[in-house]
Parts: sequence; C-alpha cells; structure tokens
Amino acid sequence: MFQVPNPLFDLAGIMCGQFGIPFWKFFLATVVGKAIIKTHIQTVFIISVCNNQLLDWIENELIWVLSSLIPGFDSYLPTLTEKLHAVKEKYLAAPHPVPSNVKEKWDFSFASIWNTIVWLMLMNFFVKIVNATAQDHLKKQQDKQLAKK
Repeated sequence: MFQVPNPLFDLAGIMCGQFGIPFWKFFLATVVGKAIIKTHIQTVFIISVCNNQLLDWIENELIWVLSSLIPGFDSYLPTLTEKLHAVKEKYLAAPHPVPSNVKEKWDFSFASIWNTIVWLMLMNFFVKIVNATAQDHLKKQQDKQLAKK
C-alpha cells in the first residue's frame, strides 16, 4: 500500500529522541499504531470509498442517525446531501489536463511554512547530534590525557 509521508510522525520521532524516550517503548508504540490501528482504519476507509453500495449504505445510515439525534436536521438534509453528492461526483470525475507550458509560481502556503519549520527542526537536531558527538570525543581525549598524568 502506498504510504503518504507524515511530517508529524517524523516530528514525533525526533522529539522522542530529543527527550530520551527509550527506543523499545517508541518502537512498540509505533508498531501498534502503524501495523494494527492505522492499517485497519485505512483498509476500512478504502473499502468503503471504493464500494458504491457500501458508500450509499453508510450515507443512508449516517443520515438516519443524524436526523434522529439532531432536532431540525431534516430541514438542512436536502442541501447537505446535494453538496455531498456534488463533491463525490467532482472527486470521481476525470481530472482536467494541465498545459505543460504553464509556469508554477511560488506558493506561500501552510504546507511551505510547515515544511520550513520541520526542516529547521531537522537541522537543529543534526547540529545537536554533531555537537554531542564532538563533546563526547573531546571528553574521551581529555580522560586519556588525565589518565597519562
């Protein structure tokens, strides 16, 4: 199955390393989260989205539950279902071809800001690793010099 990169997961791994979370604790939590929980959620989601019968059943059940639990929801129901069906049709429609001669302009979006923050955190983490390694090497050299005296 195709894995979408998740910067929050990478950030969580970096922070666990930074705060000294033991490897096995992090690893076991990751295995449980990714192999058991995430996989099953993705499987159910993909099956329900790709199966039109199941998708229609889920839609009808959701409408029934919402209309029975929320008073006055019946008046908004036709508009909401129409919008949902429009979104579904737009999603299932073939994408429009993009001309190849169109230049993309730089986009100052949330994604670019987030990527910059993650990049800066990674660089900070790298600098701290190099610094800690250099300090450890210097300490070993000083211990050797003290042992010789």
